[in-house]
Order: sequence, then structure tokens, then C-alpha cells
Amino acid sequence: MSTSLIYHRDRMLALGVDTSESVGSVALYDGGRLADERRMDGPLRHAEQLFPLIDQILYENGVQKGQVGLVCANRGPGSFTGLRIGLSSVMGFCQVSGAALVGVDGIGAYRARVADKKRVWVIVASRRDVCYVQSFAGDRARGPIRRSHRLEVVETLRDEAREATLIGSAAAEIGEALQGNPQIRVAPDEMNRASALWIAALGWSEQPVDQLWEIEPLYV
Repeated sequence: MSTSLIYHRDRMLALGVDTSESVGSVALYDGGRLADERRMDGPLRHAEQLFPLIDQILYENGVQKGQVGLVCANRGPGSFTGLRIGLSSVMGFCQVSGAALVGVDGIGAYRARVADKKRVWVIVASRRDVCYVQSFAGDRARGPIRRSHRLEVVETLRDEAREATLIGSAAAEIGEALQGNPQIRVAPDEMNRASALWIAALGWSEQPVDQLWEIEPLYV
């Protein structure tokens, strides 16, 4: 890893990769001056579309692979297969290009989108009727990430009977089940999908690691 990536962030270009959910995405970010994202054109196409999508976004922005100084990857929680494909791919990209690599908490990437400083629930779709859930009081997590049945999440929110903002790929469905409850708010649709641009922005603010093998998927 080039130490210039740490000490000269104003000249660093970050590539974001998110393969945690059914539809993957890639993004380019440089601290605010460049913020561009591409999404796969269908679900579960990570293996066939990830590298072509990276090539596309680099080409369309006039960027060479060697100009990418930092790769930010969603490390989960999420799809076992999707995370494995994404992380193995970005590790290979970094080994070839010399870019640094940082793993970003996908739940944290959703939480960062909500300005609400009160109670926030991040609810990410998993298989069937199961989802990944973590609730926050302000910026503080109220407990670990857990896998829960969607009906269980609905019942917990009903029992708590407190104001809460829901965000994540399963938030709309949970919010619909709680329709009519004035204490429950659901984030706008465009905020409720996995985004490599948010992964890149959060990774940008973290210290890059210098050993690629330290990045491991987060399974719950």
C-alpha cells in the first residue's frame, strides 16, 4: 500500500463495491468532487457483472485502474455468496493495482443516511422472511446485529410503542405491516437499497488497512 493514500487524501480516488444484497453496485468517490454510481441490471449477477461494471465506471469517468488509491467494500451482513464474490474480487483488484482496501459495515452505511438522532432501526432483507436488524439510539447501537423473522420485528416495534425511523431493504415491508402507526416512519425508497456510493463515502473516512487478508465477511 502506498503511504501517500493516507497522508494525501485530497489526491485519493476511491472505488466502492457493494455485493451484499441481490442487486450489486460500484461507485467512484473522491471526497465529494466525484460521486458516481452504477448498478447491476438484475439480481444475483455479481459474478458475471462486477468486473465489467467496474471497467465501465472507470472508462466513463476517464479513470485508469492505477489511479484508484482506495477500494471500499461492503463486508456485510448480507448474502454469503455475494459477499464472498465481492471481497475476493476486490482483494484481487487491490493486489494488482496496489490500492488500499477497507471493509465497511453495511448496517452502518444505512444508519449514516438518516439524519434523525433519535431511534433508528436498520432492517436489511435476507432470505425468505428473515432480515438482519440493528436498532440505534442516536448513533449508539442498542445491541448487536441479529437475524430475525420479519413478524418478530413487527411485534417488537409494536410492543416498544416508541417513535422510530426504519431504513434498509426490508424497511418498507415492515413499515407497511405497521401502517397506521403514527410513531413509525420509513425512509424514502431511494435510501432503502444497498449503495456502493455510501460504502465508498464511509470507507473514505476510515483508515485503510495495509494487509488485504484482514478483511473478512460479516455473517450473522
